[in-house]
Amino acid sequence: MNQIQLFINDQLVDLSDDSPVALTFQINNLAEVQNQQGNTSNQFNLPLTQRNRIILGFPDDVAFCTNLPYQKYEAKIVQDGLEIVPYGICELSGINQDTASVTILSGNVDFFDAIGGKLSDMGDSTSIWSNYGQDLVWQPYDHVWNLANAAGSQQKTDGWIYPVIDYGLFTEDFTQPIDVHNLRPGFFIKTAIDLLLQASGYTAAGSLLGNPLYPLMIAQFSNGSFEHGLDYQNQIDNQGCDVSLAQALTVTYSSDPTPLGTIVFPNVISNVSGLYNPATGIYTTNKPNNVTITLTIPSFYFFGSYDSSDAANVDIIIMYTDPVNGDVPLTSTNYYLNGNPTLVRQGAYRHGYTITPKTVISFQTDLPANGAIRITWRFYGLSQSIFSMAQGAELVIKSNNQIVLFNQTVQCERIFPDISQKDLLKDTLQRFGIICQTDNTTKTVSFNSLKDIVSNIPIAKNWSSKCLNQGKQVSFQLGNYAQLNYMQYQTDQNILPLQYGWSQILVPDQTLPANATLFESPFGPSLNRPYYGGTIAQIAAMDPTSGTSDFSISVAPRILIDQKLNLSNLGKTVTFTDGNGNNVVINDVISTPYFWKPDGQYSLMFDDLRKEYYTELEQILTQTKKVVRYIMLTPRDILELDLLIPVYIEQDNAYYYVNKVDSWQKGQPTKVELVKLG
Repeated sequence: MNQIQLFINDQLVDLSDDSPVALTFQINNLAEVQNQQGNTSNQFNLPLTQRNRIILGFPDDVAFCTNLPYQKYEAKIVQDGLEIVPYGICELSGINQDTASVTILSGNVDFFDAIGGKLSDMGDSTSIWSNYGQDLVWQPYDHVWNLANAAGSQQKTDGWIYPVIDYGLFTEDFTQPIDVHNLRPGFFIKTAIDLLLQASGYTAAGSLLGNPLYPLMIAQFSNGSFEHGLDYQNQIDNQGCDVSLAQALTVTYSSDPTPLGTIVFPNVISNVSGLYNPATGIYTTNKPNNVTITLTIPSFYFFGSYDSSDAANVDIIIMYTDPVNGDVPLTSTNYYLNGNPTLVRQGAYRHGYTITPKTVISFQTDLPANGAIRITWRFYGLSQSIFSMAQGAELVIKSNNQIVLFNQTVQCERIFPDISQKDLLKDTLQRFGIICQTDNTTKTVSFNSLKDIVSNIPIAKNWSSKCLNQGKQVSFQLGNYAQLNYMQYQTDQNILPLQYGWSQILVPDQTLPANATLFESPFGPSLNRPYYGGTIAQIAAMDPTSGTSDFSISVAPRILIDQKLNLSNLGKTVTFTDGNGNNVVINDVISTPYFWKPDGQYSLMFDDLRKEYYTELEQILTQTKKVVRYIMLTPRDILELDLLIPVYIEQDNAYYYVNKVDSWQKGQPTKVELVKLG
């Protein structure tokens, strides 16, 4: 019996005798540890029988072709009644005369295809990666950046946290309150990967889940700007307004000792939330917001004295009224007469006028709740001045939903740097030397290490009797390794030496190139500074001389290890404040993360990680032996194939990691790449 069956979208297709299906199985090519591989078939041809044409959606008919060729077909391969590929993907690459060229993918391929988007896409309802808003798995972690949340997050072990980190504004006096305006959130990487798996429909298994360092790692915010999620940025602006003058406004300065006032724009074009009062001319926000205020004046007539001793002039001002500190001019434009080249003299008393064409003034600012904006005028110089602002003068206040303000909602996917979901997962796998194997049947991804594979030697599969005495090949090198292989972090000009945290794997083979990059993390290292209990991480992104808490200094993305500091053991307290007289005193536990420190329980230095998780790879790379043998594998062997379990070849008296099963067909010798363990 030698029957192979292919099902596409649960329908049996017709196969061609002269275009066999050959299957390749692989999870991680040790020659390329920075990448994960998957299972694939050769590209083979299906005859375009009427049955196949219907199943594939008439791909050969330009007029009647359906949408199916533009989608991934579900595929299943059955050999002699055994489902050797129970859940796969069929991709149609093209039509050639009377055949359709297709490829079957399975294993890791489906999983890694499902996590292809950027982390920022997970908060975008228009993105395919959030299933167009149906799978906003990060949304439950949205939270408000405020005093209560920052102080109350110190004992959190998943999701978001506001650890105590010096971004550049800490002093040597540890008793000073910590202003939470100067803190930023971090996010536990294990939670992020759990969400990544949830969105893709998979669950995790394997030894990584039991690693004590894994749940402690935090991606700590260090981006140049603190931005909202894309849904928040793209929302309809219901906090702004658009108002104008329905007719020209004329104001005369006679003898008023305080010649100033507010310009009221009675014509309301847009005022969704009613924040602008057309009776008073005052816009008052009801929550923190960043706005751009733009005043457009089509033309401006100004009449008065141009006597140089006290010439008339007038300011048109964008005025902010702070709920605590009162009026603060933001910006203004001045209309003047003396020395104005467009002055038209009029009368015998050194009077005249100007007509200024279109003027636009604009200002962007943060507004607290109850902050107010209005447009004011202010005369200077001799009285008997007049101005006229033309009909159609327009005031537009527009919300800027890009930057997160204090007391606004944080979307946690934007805590991370601008990387993809794959980048985050691959970085985590590389940090721990993890190989992943996907079971498409149970929708499970197993995260295991080479150490686990070596530990499985007692249950190794004995393929000795299946091994054919033909075509044996032995190579003494793997892939693109060099004599010196760097494990790198991002360099940061603020961290010296520039290769801080790096390590290297040495391969004692003089025939290899001198050096190469094994992999590079998207994150960078961090230094420490003194604090209660020893030290805390320092990310010098804020300039202490700038007077703001903006990130004005560019730094690399950061990854840290969460550490809970028991203040009660030290007899200390830490006060968190919002700077407005509201305080929260913590006397039990705060989070004081680090990258590395001498007394730290764990370390993110690649040299420490190398010693802990890369010993087996280093042993493999010492006198490397990659053996290619031809092995007769049955459908049962393929069905039960677990690449996390080594195989034993008695002819070599050696245990091997199965690097690749290449182009398997029933009844044919299969080329198998084996890498000697130990």
